Amino acid sequence: MGSSIAIADQGTPIGEFNRVLGLGIDEPVSSAELEQAMAWMHQHASPRFSLQIAQTARPAETIQRWIQARALKPSGNGIAKYYRYALPAEDHPMPTALEVKLVEPQLAADFGHVVQAGFGLPEAVIPWFSALVGRPKWQVYVAYDNQIPVASGAMFIDHNWAWFGIDATLPDYRGRGAQNALIKQRLTDGISAGVVGFTAETGQPSAGEEGANKSYGNYHRAGFERLYIRPSYVTNK
Repeated sequence: MGSSIAIADQGTPIGEFNRVLGLGIDEPVSSAELEQAMAWMHQHASPRFSLQIAQTARPAETIQRWIQARALKPSGNGIAKYYRYALPAEDHPMPTALEVKLVEPQLAADFGHVVQAGFGLPEAVIPWFSALVGRPKWQVYVAYDNQIPVASGAMFIDHNWAWFGIDATLPDYRGRGAQNALIKQRLTDGISAGVVGFTAETGQPSAGEEGANKSYGNYHRAGFERLYIRPSYVTNK
């Protein structure tokens, strides 16, 4: 829709698959475009879809009046957006025994299964995520306990910039350093590929609860700095 993107999947009722991004970034958004986005999402998305509005969205006054008029409410504390310069990754003080591997096509299903099970998603998403293996600009990784795939992470590279995401760990293997190792491997490989800057995102914890959010702590520990928080707005329906 113009310069924004709408994503919808009623069968996967989580925010990552049901949201509108980029409103008012490349060009100011109009009330008509906001209405178009809402109408499309009501038709195609899970009922708890969100509008994610960046701090730089324009025109800010119009967007805020429109949100208030439709009684949209903030969802949680928003999304914390991170940035990191392309500096070498430091070793974690407590190395993991898990082995991180760049996934080859013959093991693509390992990635899909870990993402599905780690996030508790419907099994229908397994082939979706498996299909990222070998896709242009994508590098996907799995951490193994011997031959058992237990954690995942992905890197998307475009014009010497990289985005990190799809960080999932099976419940029985959390707290064993998998994500720290996956972040370090992606940083190392990204720098080797000429990446000059890395971005990532996590949910923003409530004040005083940052230590309980593992993803938040992992990225801070790896040298990522939070640049801003992107609010998410949802309907009351």
